[in-house]
Amino acid sequence: MQTVLVGILLSGIGRDALKVAAGLAVAVLLSLAFSLSSVMALFSVAVPISAVAGAHVEEIPADQLAVMRDAAATCGLPWQVLAGIAKVESDYGRNMATSSAGAIGYGQFLPSSWSAYGRGGDPYSYHDALPAMARYLCDNGGPQHLRQAVFAYNHADWYVNQVMAVATRYGYLAPGTPSTRVLDVARSQLGMPYVWGGASPQTSFDCSGLMQWSYSQIGITIPRTAQAQYDATARVPMDQLQPGDLVYFAATYPSVDVITHVGIYVGNGMMINAPTTGDVIRELPVFTGYWGAHYAGAGRVG
Repeated sequence: MQTVLVGILLSGIGRDALKVAAGLAVAVLLSLAFSLSSVMALFSVAVPISAVAGAHVEEIPADQLAVMRDAAATCGLPWQVLAGIAKVESDYGRNMATSSAGAIGYGQFLPSSWSAYGRGGDPYSYHDALPAMARYLCDNGGPQHLRQAVFAYNHADWYVNQVMAVATRYGYLAPGTPSTRVLDVARSQLGMPYVWGGASPQTSFDCSGLMQWSYSQIGITIPRTAQAQYDATARVPMDQLQPGDLVYFAATYPSVDVITHVGIYVGNGMMINAPTTGDVIRELPVFTGYWGAHYAGAGRVG
């Protein structure tokens, strides 16, 4: 029996069957890799997306917005950033439960910080909390060093990115380098669904549509498709990648183009990515799992 099986395997039919089986095995492994990388990304995503997706100015209670604008104006803060903190910290007072660290109230102040900035007010009242939040930001960098001020409020880079993403959805775009600004814009769409052919917040986005729109918001025009974006950008070695660079992937679906997918690099091996139908825009690893297996290079805009 073994001799017969060996003969079949060595025959033309047997070799063709082995090729088919090998192809199926590769397809299954790639599918598993994509699934695994997606699951892992759920636990390693750099920016939680729950507060970003769907954020819009109309959700801010009008009475709170008036206080917010007045409080922010005391030192020239963008009111949208103060609103972003209110959204992330307590969803405008809808969730004022004491945190595991002991933070309380509308602005989730630690009691010691509230004693310093609350001026004897009620931490659960937005009338008192919003001016205290503004005072804290103004004392820790203010509008001149806005990211530093937001970082002082909650010492985490993901927190700064999340607040700035919400503020961008409210209409604010921070000054800074093109790479910082384009990432703020791209992050403002985290949690939005992937839509094939989409290229605006009204339709949502596919991968290259998100890249084109994000750069257009800071005054830079790039082509529409992943292949065209690859052709229009300067090649960047992996060890020289910088935030804002585009990262490209090949053969992610059948196409006449070599480059079929694109994301925007945020640093630390991560990218903002509109992955595929049924998924949402989120931060994912560039060099591991499914995307690592399809990585085809990077490009710098400008």
